[in-house]
Amino acid sequence: MKTLIIMNPKAGRGKTSKILPKIERMLSSAGIEFDVEWTKEPTHGTEITKAAVNDYDFITAFGGDGTVNEVVNGLAGSETPLGVLPIGTGNDLARSCGIPLTPEKAVDALINGTPRKIDLGTFNGRYFSNVVGIGFDGYSSKESRKITKLRGTLVYIWVVLKTLKKYSSIEMSIELDNDSIQGPTYLISVGNGWSVGGGMQLCPQAIIDDGEFNICHISEVKPMKVVRNFLKLFNGKIDDMEEVTMYKSKTMRITSDEHLPIHYDGEIPEGEVRSVEIDIIPGGLSVISKWDEVSRGISS
Repeated sequence: MKTLIIMNPKAGRGKTSKILPKIERMLSSAGIEFDVEWTKEPTHGTEITKAAVNDYDFITAFGGDGTVNEVVNGLAGSETPLGVLPIGTGNDLARSCGIPLTPEKAVDALINGTPRKIDLGTFNGRYFSNVVGIGFDGYSSKESRKITKLRGTLVYIWVVLKTLKKYSSIEMSIELDNDSIQGPTYLISVGNGWSVGGGMQLCPQAIIDDGEFNICHISEVKPMKVVRNFLKLFNGKIDDMEEVTMYKSKTMRITSDEHLPIHYDGEIPEGEVRSVEIDIIPGGLSVISKWDEVSRGISS
């Protein structure tokens, strides 16, 4: 077996290079050959993956959700599996796929895990593996990039609380497979996987290989009500709020006269976006994990 490790030198605040020797020793001991490539600029990971996709048994993303997304966009359309060594802020695809967040356990899952097909999403021509956030979720994701003194889930908690008063609902027209939503929208989370923002559960019932998205829609809501119900972002009970409606759909079309704050797997699209098209590709991506130990988020 041979893998290409695609690394983001900035992920984990530069800790990838310090952890790499231990990862290399574990892979060598397991008899897995490997090469290493460092990303140098945005989308470089996609270019590296596309050039190498047919030369390796699997491609490993070593970094955060942004690195994973770049590799996913290089793997889309191929049968080559994705391996993930998470060391970013959110690590949400890893969480949704039951991949451990500590380096040693993640390498063990890579060595002893198996590939499994999960669904793949498309967002305006790009691919995503875990989630698209529109509205407050997208706004918060952009704001999180300004935080330098916190790490992990604390980044997203701080950003959510800090920016509640800055953001307000946007008028949107939303078309799903069997539903239509018109009017002010505070947030939409399109979940392929269940985790967003480092373990928050906006779509707690999302199953990553069931061929459809779980969608959380929040209409106008007062900031203090979000604060009072903040724990529900983590315990899977967000839909207890009357402003929250859950849907399932394979497609989504959104239009607005205003710019829509958006992230897809934590990535921010360039320019102003007022029209969104989201579709699902059932079984469009193969991911390596110890699936027999994953207790949620996959079909039986």
